[in-house]
Parts: sequence; C-alpha cells; structure tokens
Amino acid sequence: MPFSRSLATPFLCTLILTACGPSGESNIEKQVIELEKKNQQTAAKPSGGMAPTSPALLDASRLAANDERVEIILLLPDTRIAMQEFQRNGLATLVGRQAGYKVTTQDAVGDAAKQIEQFRQAIAAKPVAIMVAPIDPPALAALIVEATTAGIPVIGLDKRMLNEGCASIVFSEQRQVGRLAGETVVEALKRKAAEEGEAEIKGRVLQLRGAEGDHATDEIAAGFSEALKTSPGIIIVHDTPCEWNAEKATLRTTEAFRLQKEFDVIYAHNDAIAMGAAKATESAGHRENILIVGTDGLSGQKRGIELVRGGELDATIVQPALVDLALQIVLKLRSDPAFKPKPSYEVQPVAIVPKNADQSFRTGTYKLPAL
Repeated sequence: MPFSRSLATPFLCTLILTACGPSGESNIEKQVIELEKKNQQTAAKPSGGMAPTSPALLDASRLAANDERVEIILLLPDTRIAMQEFQRNGLATLVGRQAGYKVTTQDAVGDAAKQIEQFRQAIAAKPVAIMVAPIDPPALAALIVEATTAGIPVIGLDKRMLNEGCASIVFSEQRQVGRLAGETVVEALKRKAAEEGEAEIKGRVLQLRGAEGDHATDEIAAGFSEALKTSPGIIIVHDTPCEWNAEKATLRTTEAFRLQKEFDVIYAHNDAIAMGAAKATESAGHRENILIVGTDGLSGQKRGIELVRGGELDATIVQPALVDLALQIVLKLRSDPAFKPKPSYEVQPVAIVPKNADQSFRTGTYKLPAL
C-alpha cells in the first residue's frame, strides 16, 4: 500500500519532541524574517526568493570612497546554491545593523583556483576578519597562515578546516543532517506499518542529491543511508544528482517514476530540489501518496519553513547558517582583548515539521552555542 500523507501528520507532530529540543532563536533567521515581513507588501521579491538585499551587500567598489567602516570579507564556494545565497544575504543583514562595519562577499562559482585568488585579494584588502566556506580546505592552509600572521583572524565555516590554522571554525555536521532526515523517514514509515498492521517496516525511497562529488552532498547521503540501515525493509531504489537545480529535480523525478513506478518517500538535499520533485509528483498524480522531505529549512518567503507551514513539503531539515555565530566571534574578538575563541563550535541541525513550523517561522529554529 502506498504511503499516505494523512498518516504523516500525527507522526510529524510528535517528532519535534525528540528531534528539535529546546526552541532557540537564531539572529540571522529572526532578522531576515523581520525584514521580509516588513517589506512583503511593498518590495518586489528578488529572483529565486532571496531575502531583501541589504545596503551592506553592496560591493566595495560601489561604496563611497571615504567609507571608513571596517570590512569583513566572506568567501563562499557558489552562491547559486540556495544555502550560500542565504548566508551571503543574512550576513549582510546582520553586519548592516552593526555601526562601523561593512561586508564584502566573494563568490568562487565552484572554482577552487578562483577561491584561492579571492583569498589572496582578501588578505591584501586588510579586513578585520575573513570568513570562508572552502572548496578545497588544504589548498587554503598557507593563506590562512599568511592572514593570521598579518593579524587577520580567519573563521572557517566547515569542519574540514579544523586543522588548517583558523582562529576558530563554526560548523554543522553534514552527516548528521542526513541522519536526521533518515530518522524522520524511518519513523514515518514505522507509523505507516503500525497503521496497516504490518510487522515489517517497508518503504521505497528516491534520493535527490545536490551535486555529484560535492563534499556536503556525499556526507548528507552517507548519514541518510546510515539512518535507513536501522530498518532493512526501507530501501533507496533510485538515487540521482540534480546539481542543486529545481528544474533538473523535476526531470529526474519524472525519469524515476518511469523507471521505478512507485515511491513512498522522496528525500532531497535542499528545499528547491524538493519542490522540483513535488511538481513532478503532482503531475504524476502521486503527491498525496509520497512523503517529501527537504533540506536547508531556510526562513523567509517561499522557503523551507514556509513550505512546511503551507503543506507543500512534509518536513525539512534545517541547515544552520553559521555566519551568525561567526559574526559574534569576530565582534567579540574586537571588543574583548581577553577573548580567545574555542577551536570549533558545532551548531546542531533541526527537523522542521508541521507542529513546530509556525513557531520556527516567528522566532527562528536552532540554538547557537555560547562563546
């Protein structure tokens, strides 16, 4: 018997008790939500559903020549990916509310060599801090030492940077993101089996990955598979990359239906891919029989949390933005000469389900660790 979304609602209402923990507020989420609520009636929404662009997002070349604000530089791998776009806009929002600061973001567009050159340029600009989400962490090690020697603290945004000489790193365990998604799926199918009086938990799963060979994609997929192994009757019958693209997700899901005919669950590595898959399931007439779980859980209009609130997705796993805590570290380093950050700070992912979606939309989701 195919999965029924009506069976998911009671389960998803109880999942929060174990998966989410105490409710917390993330500055970046809360402030982006406030900005979007303020502007939703008057401002045109940018392409792709981005948060309204803060003036602080302007490139350094567009700032006034006599701008004396100190600069924070953010180096990102590829802002075509929704999560990185959110990090860029979210940090701009937060920095824009700090008197005397400005932020410049550099986008490597997936090119490791380009990111290395951008790091060199960042050091030459003499900012008060560099934040970096690396494409190839070891390739940046010498530059991190150079920046540190020049008195520029480097805050890494990836666990792989732990031994690369950063002042501190802020990370969310990608394997845990996938594991939490897998636990969500297992518990939903467990409830389905109980409702149907079946002793064995069974399910056919379609996994839609981000990009082939991408580190985060591989880690999320590994964690997801680990969680599913607790129930051997749940099998991934189709697994395909979508290059983080919603249109490709629609095509890949349509192809999967043609090959496999039937699924109980679709797990997507971001919410845009999940929505692309949802479009294909609607066209195939199967939406009510398939649980769709996304990833990222971004706050704001037409993003993960709102999609769960509106029933367009059945659940999403929040990827913490990380730049909010990184900014707190930078500000404290500048205000407190005695402050020495920990080598690393881990921010836990959180499952967003119908029961906690409203609260999360109002106040934020994950809790930041104390410095």
